[in-house]
Amino acid sequence: MKKLWRIVYSRTFLVVLSILVAVGVIIAAVSFTANAIPAVWLALELFSIVVAVSIVNRPMNAAFKLTWIVFVLAIPVFGALFYYILQSNLEVILYRRRFEYQAKALHDYICEHDVYGHKAQDVLAQKDKEQLKLAHYMEDYVGYPLHVNTDGQYFPSGEAMFKTLVEELKKAQRYIFMEYFIVDFGYMWDTILEILKEKAAQGVEVRFMYDGMNSLTLLPYSYYKTLRQYGIQAKVFSQIIPALSTVQNNRDHRKITVIDGQVAFTGGVNLADEYINQIKRFGYWKDAAIMIKGEAVANFTLMFLQMWNFDTKEENDDFLYLQEHMANQKDTIQTDSVFLAYGENPFDGEEVARRVYLDMIQSARESIDIMTPYLVLDDETIDNLTYAAKRGVQVRLLLPGIYDKQSAYLASRTDFDLYLKAGIAIYEYTPGFVHAKVMLVDGKRATVGSVNMDFRSLYLNFECGLYIYGHKQILADIAEDFEECLAQSKQVTLEEFQTTYPLYKRIIGCCMKILSPLM
Repeated sequence: MKKLWRIVYSRTFLVVLSILVAVGVIIAAVSFTANAIPAVWLALELFSIVVAVSIVNRPMNAAFKLTWIVFVLAIPVFGALFYYILQSNLEVILYRRRFEYQAKALHDYICEHDVYGHKAQDVLAQKDKEQLKLAHYMEDYVGYPLHVNTDGQYFPSGEAMFKTLVEELKKAQRYIFMEYFIVDFGYMWDTILEILKEKAAQGVEVRFMYDGMNSLTLLPYSYYKTLRQYGIQAKVFSQIIPALSTVQNNRDHRKITVIDGQVAFTGGVNLADEYINQIKRFGYWKDAAIMIKGEAVANFTLMFLQMWNFDTKEENDDFLYLQEHMANQKDTIQTDSVFLAYGENPFDGEEVARRVYLDMIQSARESIDIMTPYLVLDDETIDNLTYAAKRGVQVRLLLPGIYDKQSAYLASRTDFDLYLKAGIAIYEYTPGFVHAKVMLVDGKRATVGSVNMDFRSLYLNFECGLYIYGHKQILADIAEDFEECLAQSKQVTLEEFQTTYPLYKRIIGCCMKILSPLM
């Protein structure tokens, strides 16, 4: 009974209840009006047809079109009405305008202050001209330049990353920028918070940003005010409010730390104890992260400042951090390995993270190794992945043996038949949950970041990642991590899957996949 009351009085329950009440009021108001004035119902039916036609002709992924059309047609009149409300409310328009402005400012700044020239492109031109396609796209259309003169370290677990992160935070002298999707009380966050408080007291500028989803279940709603009392500049991205808006479906899923413009971290690791296996959830938590030093840190600084200023209307001098970085970092590290730190913005229409994955898959010649917690892909990505296997590329997928979400498990397995018949090897990590987001291609290039291989990461969330080409140590460490994980995993065979996987799970999984573009 106590558990029930805790649920009833929780913020999550109140938000959901408020939204359901709003939906009920709209349905009741429309039904009453339509019954009183029959012509209104006819007009709404015609409106549904117009909405369905407009969805078909919108420039969006086919999976999203199918899901919305099913939604509109399955709920006559009201489906179209809610689609219109969700897609055209003022909040959506404002967010889109803000991020369009930020994206333009980012691109213009890089074009005007590119002190690095085209060194990275020159390196790629000598080593692998095919990779220049991704370079041109990133620099010309998105605004993220490639860099050389960068070094890094790959971490095969959250524990390894946490140890180094603590060491680097303690070295901070000028500023610390941190942006994370999940923050939860416990050993990990308490340790980091103490360092941030100490650094702020020493005069180091500390900016900390977390996603508003935390306010539902993990943190107090006004926790950012508590952080401000410690001298930390704190912001929350998109607090969850009881309102009908698709904006609340666009979460800041990034994991970024930038220290003095010298060091940057990214990967799958959030700031909560399960990520470092301080507590056990879903068995052993297998994650991955990466640290870089040198020129490529600038892109992470740029990404953080873009998000930090998403709700700022007035001009500021934040880009001075990049000027300083460019002046101080130039040629301090001498390497010809190529690094590309990139961000995914659901409002710019570019689908950057998805294009990075597709470019790597399409250019694969020998092998593709993928770690991901979720595998729910659109038709184009599935076609490219299966075609890679059919043309002789060794494709191996490492998925969780224990899932954190049953819906993700069911949706991920929907296409197992297709993958296995194409010759893709699927492994499920026996010790527990795989949260790492890593792709390694031909042993020559890889990407590590926050991007899952599902609709939410590839289309709906703000994400980040790091593309690495030619860094022998990092690539060798990633390859070793894959082999160690595969040795602890069970391979899924086509015969076993077809004979043992229950029909009811297949049906539920198909339903989950239809809804996945909206979840």
